[in-house]
Amino acid sequence: MSRGLPLSILMLLVLSSPQARAWDPVSERPGLPIVSTAGEDGAMSLWRNPANLAFDQDPSYGILYSQTIDETGDAGVAAARNLGPIGIGGAYRSSPAGEGWWTVSSGFGLKLGEHLSVGTHLGWQIPEGPENNFVTWDLGLGWRPFSWMGMSVIAQNIGDPAPDLASINDFDGQVEEKYGGGIVLRPIGNKLLIGADYLFTDLFSNDDSTTPSPDGLLEGSVRLSPVDGLVLRAYINDELTVGGGLEVFFGRHGVGANAQSPIDDADGSPRALLYATSSQNGERLFGSGRRVAGFVIDEVYPYQPQTGLLGSRSGESYMSLLNRIKKASTDPGVRGIFIHLEQTPFSVAQIQELRSLLQDARSQGKKVVVYLDRSTSNGAYLLASAADRVLLHPAASLNLVGLSAELRFLAGTFDLVGIGAQYVKRAEYKSAPEQYTRTHASSASREQINALLDQTFDKMVEDIADSRSRTVEQIARMIDEGPFTGQEALDQGLVDALVYPDQIEEQLKALHPRNPNLDLRYGLEGQMQGWRAPNEIAVIYVDGVIVTGKSRSSGGLLSPGRQAGSETIVRQLTQARRDPSVKAVVMRVDSPGGSAFASDEIWRAVERLKRRDKPVVVSMGGTAASGGYYVAAGATAIYAEPGTVTGSIGVYSGKFNVEGLYEKLGVSVEQYTRGRNAAMYSLSRPLDENEYAAMDRMVADTYRQFTEKVRQGRRMSEEEVEAVARGRVWTGTAAKENGLVDELGGFPEAVSRARQEAGIRPRAEVALITYNQRGSTAGELTRSTVQAMLGLESGDASALLPPEVALIHQWHQLSSEPVWAVMPYTLELR
Repeated sequence: MSRGLPLSILMLLVLSSPQARAWDPVSERPGLPIVSTAGEDGAMSLWRNPANLAFDQDPSYGILYSQTIDETGDAGVAAARNLGPIGIGGAYRSSPAGEGWWTVSSGFGLKLGEHLSVGTHLGWQIPEGPENNFVTWDLGLGWRPFSWMGMSVIAQNIGDPAPDLASINDFDGQVEEKYGGGIVLRPIGNKLLIGADYLFTDLFSNDDSTTPSPDGLLEGSVRLSPVDGLVLRAYINDELTVGGGLEVFFGRHGVGANAQSPIDDADGSPRALLYATSSQNGERLFGSGRRVAGFVIDEVYPYQPQTGLLGSRSGESYMSLLNRIKKASTDPGVRGIFIHLEQTPFSVAQIQELRSLLQDARSQGKKVVVYLDRSTSNGAYLLASAADRVLLHPAASLNLVGLSAELRFLAGTFDLVGIGAQYVKRAEYKSAPEQYTRTHASSASREQINALLDQTFDKMVEDIADSRSRTVEQIARMIDEGPFTGQEALDQGLVDALVYPDQIEEQLKALHPRNPNLDLRYGLEGQMQGWRAPNEIAVIYVDGVIVTGKSRSSGGLLSPGRQAGSETIVRQLTQARRDPSVKAVVMRVDSPGGSAFASDEIWRAVERLKRRDKPVVVSMGGTAASGGYYVAAGATAIYAEPGTVTGSIGVYSGKFNVEGLYEKLGVSVEQYTRGRNAAMYSLSRPLDENEYAAMDRMVADTYRQFTEKVRQGRRMSEEEVEAVARGRVWTGTAAKENGLVDELGGFPEAVSRARQEAGIRPRAEVALITYNQRGSTAGELTRSTVQAMLGLESGDASALLPPEVALIHQWHQLSSEPVWAVMPYTLELR
């Protein structure tokens, strides 16, 4: 659409395309901007079609002032606000004689599925004068089956609550029942909305005839956004009343003006409307040239925070943070990025993923500043070192000390209490059972943990050296001398300044003249979209220990950790396969593995999705090993960060024997069986030779299936797979060298690959969607709301447990599974 669209073309669109009514002369609801019943969301849909409150639940507001431009001076004010799908509002209108009319409104929208919503509005009408109060009730329906079309059905003032307004002070006319609906077309998305509405009253004539005789009004409007931050509106109805409007946005807020007038002056009075409102996506017409996108990292960032009934979240998700920084790195209206690091709850791979975004921003000419406050760990400094300037709190120390790893072994403890552990594994590097069966690491385990530490440390030193213009030898020597006081870190050139929080603004001014505008809420607006995009990429998470059943977040101290349930993930992959608007899937895997059976179920769902010609691109997080690699093996492409821990192609099975503990406690057991191996999983006795052999056969067959899936998915020979399998753990860099992943990169790169594989044009509109964002039932939303209120979804409670107890809990999570595909440990950068 041309920026200089002539007014004549705009009016031609208006005259040829009817849509929503701009002004409602009835007193029970305020005058509104030129909007449609089908096309637009936000707080002011409370008075037009409350069903639209359910589509885009981002908080928004509207403040309006209307005025009749004639001798009567009829005026009104109104305000509306929505919190999730709930809207509230109030309005006041004066009559020509100066009498007042108050309205207090509330509304609620509910999604019935991915495309359909219903809503209701109650208006408490309070005209001046005794005993004049009454209540109006509206119902609305919204249907958006396609990205380019939506429809609506509305019923206003149901029940004819106050038919004769002439008896209420000086207001003329009637509050009548109204029915109707509309259709809206979006040929180029939110840039242009064209549609039509029809509202009618008096469905039957007053002579008791059964022949419909509606008194209706056909209306049309166009909403055009030729450039970001500018909206033009126009209106016409079949009574030849015309109108126009203009809105200008300055980030989160905007102002607008509408005017309406009948072509024939005898048919009514001109009216004007001034209003302030919030923007949908934080767009702005005039870039200040001074904006700095700010981010305060002070919480744990799960992949999927819980969303409640009111649209509230327990916290920002990691993907939201990642996408906001990505947006800032490419936004032409942003001059720089500022990050305040209060904690660094990220894996090695996530830190590398975030570093890449900061480096991209610097390549775009944006200045990046990172402030280290409470968090000054290895990981915090690795992330901060990607900035142009690293600032440190004067009272803080820089804990750049290198990497260490601890393996804990429980066999000695089990011997003391009379517990034995019997496990079968494939193969020698599958060292996960060693924590239960040994008092020290095997040589294979030591080999791979040292290789992981060497590669991770070397990459960390290399990245810091490149970012701080030092040699690898210099940074390695500094790490050996750490930790550092603030002054020592400054003297060594590891940080650029020691500043208190109140001095940060001065540092930003030094980099950005003309008083930079620091926006600490950058990108938080408009994260939900009321419309589906013409092309969608579904993002599906395999996050946590893989189990059969449904996915679960942490449920408190008695059930800590995240569980990636195969039932949930398979259902989401099936939805993506059947959904015509989904062109590709990005599967984010951050899992140490788990149940081999559940992993195979997910692998099968990926295969079925690919057969529908929908590519599946895997983006590996901090860990994607064992079962986490199993589910990724058949993907179209696999992306990993250099610090991702992956591989561990191996399985094991076994059990605990508490016979000795029972003896110490005086517990006697009698066992009755039918079948040679019926009691092989009993905890009260060890496996005998035959039972051990049976378990070994199961493990061998599962290992064969696992390696065969890898061979097919990675197009490798059996010998090539066996050379990188046997339970061996690899970093992302080594995995790429060995053919287990395709490219080194993060989530943004995986999305770009998914677009390419799906054949989506580079400039085409694409939305990333998750299936817990749409189609949720009211029961699911209510449950998540209650959990958030009780604090049951506030984070990973396993972090509160001693490591030894966490190991036992992982065993408990998988105790019902016959064969496990779990990596022996995770690697975190602290």
